[in-house]
Amino acid sequence: MTGAGSANAAFALENSYGTLPADPTWMQPGIDITVGDLTVEQALERSRHPDDPTPAGSREGNWEGAMSVSWSLTDANWHDLVFADGGTALPNAPMRAPSATWYLPVTLPDGSTESRTPTGAIVQDATVNYEQGSDITVELTILYGDEPDNVTTPAESDIAQPSDDDVFSWHGASFQVDGLNQPLMQSATLSLSGLARFRRGQGRHPYDAVVDAIEPSFSSDAVFTERDQLALAVDDTANTSGPVGKVPATFSLENGQGDTIDYTLTDCQPTSYGWSDLVAAGADLSEPVDYHVTDVEASTTIA
Repeated sequence: MTGAGSANAAFALENSYGTLPADPTWMQPGIDITVGDLTVEQALERSRHPDDPTPAGSREGNWEGAMSVSWSLTDANWHDLVFADGGTALPNAPMRAPSATWYLPVTLPDGSTESRTPTGAIVQDATVNYEQGSDITVELTILYGDEPDNVTTPAESDIAQPSDDDVFSWHGASFQVDGLNQPLMQSATLSLSGLARFRRGQGRHPYDAVVDAIEPSFSSDAVFTERDQLALAVDDTANTSGPVGKVPATFSLENGQGDTIDYTLTDCQPTSYGWSDLVAAGADLSEPVDYHVTDVEASTTIA
């Protein structure tokens, strides 16, 4: 960014890989947006003659772009980029991964505008972050297959822009693990990794994108109040060679407008558990836990 208020970020869902519908809907993903690592890799490979120590040139390889986008959560429009099964569920069968075109303009000091338009953009990893005292944030790690200069870009008035009243904050969050409320949660992260991958053929640019081997996980750090999660992680069971216990969990969010977003987590298994600040003046004993999760579903209610 060359100055405050000089940039924007919006996306539109593609109806097939790399192709926008005739009348795309452009949406700003949230507020307090940060775009990082907007890079392109040409994968050049040097060519050499045997009688010359300097290279003769370089040949291009696979073309791939990458970026990360984070923002304060205001709505669930971005779910269509992540939950391949209708924007509400992770896929339970092979399918095409959702893709989007992004519009990323910047206004220069002379008043001119330069924009970039990553197309065939797929979300590889997504996280929803809760931190006590802060707004709920979302971060996407994105790969994209092209950046053409013939995309019809939207006017600023065509971009659906959320209000700061739509922000989901920490005081609208609630957590349940195995049916037990966690009222003193300090931080929590829902992570969805390995969401999508490219398929390639004889072209430099990807042919399309499909869902990948998805790995959902959930991490939390709450003030210790009861031993349920400790028991889940360390207690002996009748069958000591059996699997680690599986429990359900919910991560629910509500904004000041009364809109709600609920994430239902299936088969949470603690892969690591700890006590933090066991002997520390002025600090509460907390229990950071990392869970493997088998499935995540999202539901949204607009007030």
